[in-house]
Amino acid sequence: MAEVAMHFNEDSFNRIFPFYFQLSSDLKIINFGKSLAKVCPDLERNASFSNCFAVTRPQLEMVSFAELLKNDKQHILLKYAKTDLTLRGQFEIMDDTLLFVGSPWFTSMNEVINRDLTFEDFAHNDPLLDLLHVLNNAENTSKELKELLLTINRQRNQLKSDQEELNRLSYVASANKNGVVFTKLDGTIFWCNDAYTSLTGFDREDILGKTPLEVGRTSKTDKEEIVKMIAAFNASESFEVDLHHARKDGNSFWSRVKGQPIVNDEGVATQYFAILEDVSLKKRYDESLEIEKEKYRSIIANMNLGLLEVDLDDRITMANQSFLEMSGFALNDLLGEKAAIKFLSPESIKLIESKGILRNNEITDSFEVTAINKNKERKSWLVSGAPNYDLQGNVIGSIGIHLDITGQKNQEEQLYLLSLIAEKNINAVIICDAQGYIEWANGSFLRMSGYTQEEIIGCRPGRLLQGADSDLNSVKYLREQIKKGLPFNCEIVNYSKTKEKYWVRIQGQALYDKEGAIIKYFAIEEDITAQKNLEDQKENLISDLAKTNKELEDYAQIVSHDLKSPLRSINSLISWIKEENENSFDEQTIKYFSLIEHKVEKMDHLIEGILTYSKIDKDETRNESVDTHAIISSIIGIIHVPQHITIRIVDTLPTIKADRFKIQQLFQNLIGNAVNYIEKKEGLVEIAAEELETSFVFSIKDNGIGMAKEIHSKIFETFKTFTNSKHSTGLGLSIVKKVIDFYKGEIWLESEEGIGTTFYVKLKK
Repeated sequence: MAEVAMHFNEDSFNRIFPFYFQLSSDLKIINFGKSLAKVCPDLERNASFSNCFAVTRPQLEMVSFAELLKNDKQHILLKYAKTDLTLRGQFEIMDDTLLFVGSPWFTSMNEVINRDLTFEDFAHNDPLLDLLHVLNNAENTSKELKELLLTINRQRNQLKSDQEELNRLSYVASANKNGVVFTKLDGTIFWCNDAYTSLTGFDREDILGKTPLEVGRTSKTDKEEIVKMIAAFNASESFEVDLHHARKDGNSFWSRVKGQPIVNDEGVATQYFAILEDVSLKKRYDESLEIEKEKYRSIIANMNLGLLEVDLDDRITMANQSFLEMSGFALNDLLGEKAAIKFLSPESIKLIESKGILRNNEITDSFEVTAINKNKERKSWLVSGAPNYDLQGNVIGSIGIHLDITGQKNQEEQLYLLSLIAEKNINAVIICDAQGYIEWANGSFLRMSGYTQEEIIGCRPGRLLQGADSDLNSVKYLREQIKKGLPFNCEIVNYSKTKEKYWVRIQGQALYDKEGAIIKYFAIEEDITAQKNLEDQKENLISDLAKTNKELEDYAQIVSHDLKSPLRSINSLISWIKEENENSFDEQTIKYFSLIEHKVEKMDHLIEGILTYSKIDKDETRNESVDTHAIISSIIGIIHVPQHITIRIVDTLPTIKADRFKIQQLFQNLIGNAVNYIEKKEGLVEIAAEELETSFVFSIKDNGIGMAKEIHSKIFETFKTFTNSKHSTGLGLSIVKKVIDFYKGEIWLESEEGIGTTFYVKLKK
């Protein structure tokens, strides 16, 4: 007969085997039934079988796919690791997986109800629910029969025990360590035990026929307690009072009196008996305990930590002042409220629920919660929780000690952010403890120094990094600043792990807590080795340049002397020749001699200009008050001004701070330049100044030949001349520019050919 192929979808398979699960060859749970998910709520796909279930029967040497396969078709018991649930069933091979089919092993209907299972959670062919119903009915019937049998036996034995009980009571009353008295309805004592006579010191003759008040009242006896006792006695009710009881010797003791009427079958009181207990020692203990309690109440009320007591239902029963300040609530706002709902965030409520289980198991622990105070501010509290007991040692709730660590948590978050920033910093960052030992360093420090994090922890930075070429003054400065807790900033030579020398610029300071105590030091080190090398090169270049400039200056002096000497000789020779042959030379020859004299004069001006130009920024500079009006007036009197040219100063020129010689060179060249390039019949040079907030702007305006715009930017270059004037050396405006640059001023011009030129000079006040 051919095999019938059967196919199920997941829904139909769930109806037949709702508690199934399927295992892969590597023992991963790849699928499971809907009802199994209800009784194993934490079960997940791809979870490890060994982490979720233990095979309790049969005993396996090891749990593997092959071992489970060997036991297929056998009855197997599995226990879920996270609960006490037991599954029974068997494994079946399905393709290359194992399929477990079975059901939970429940022994009562209560287990089904407690897990929120219904009839729909079980397969229709699963007899478990029917068996549990039968078992439950049998248990109920058996329970009823047992209760009925107990009732019959109890009634049958009651009659027998009554007489025995009377005998025992009389024996117990006589043997009782506490005093026992029996009274009539009028309150007179007709019987007492030996313990009563021993406690009071009275003989029976002193006691019998009198009332307990006549025997025991003293001046210390509390009248309210007496009234309470008499009222209960007259109403045939039981009572319990604490009062001072007299002794025969005149002293008294604290007693606890418990009274009870003795009634007949109709419930009418016929007699009274009372038990007298000496509680003096307990009273003294209670008084001492109350004193201690009051002392600890005061301590708890004023302690800096917040204390909160809750009952087993998490309702607040007590809170101290510190807790009220932490939470922002008044005590009346809290008493009777559920603590978790009142304060905690949703995520912390779940945590507290799990802690309640620990309290029930009498376990103490500490944990952090996120609290929300009365002002709706989120706070971080550190809670130390413990069970709370009554005098009999029963757990009646929990006690929590609360510490507000919001500031600390914020600091931790800030430190975490700072550590992230420090880690990404291209400069080296190190953090030391209060004693100066390294706790942490970023990657830049490790790369710079060549050490690993493990090698530097617990070391002092100075001993680790400083060496022979580390400046002793810098080392001393760092030690003193750190010792004083002051900020530090200096440059020093450090050495790497491989003893390579490098320069760092180090700056840092101490970190303080709220009380002002140093808790850590931090330092940032910048590698400035390349910068130091450049500075050394710069110093060498400056030194070489200064030496070269000095040599050039000396050379210029020598050259100018050597050049001027033959020029003076040439000029003298020409003068002598002209004087001795004044009538011998024709007009052309005299013209030639005049040209030679002009060339010699120009050569002399050129040499003088070169010397002036070279010494502008070399001469010793004096910073003095310079009256530019007087200087310019003097220049006008010194230079050669043709008769057709007028030089005019507009208003009074200002006084500035500068070197007199340099300012004279500046304006002499500008005014001389203006005069030399006026070819009109009536020439005019105007000199003026305008005062600004931080500077003066001078203007030298002429109506000369002017300059084309394309040469404006070139006229300040050395030896550049753009005219055929015999006076031009190409150095005048170069000298002007050099003086202005020396004083960090500005110069510019406005010029138009055939109209004239205006030079503007801006100098600081």
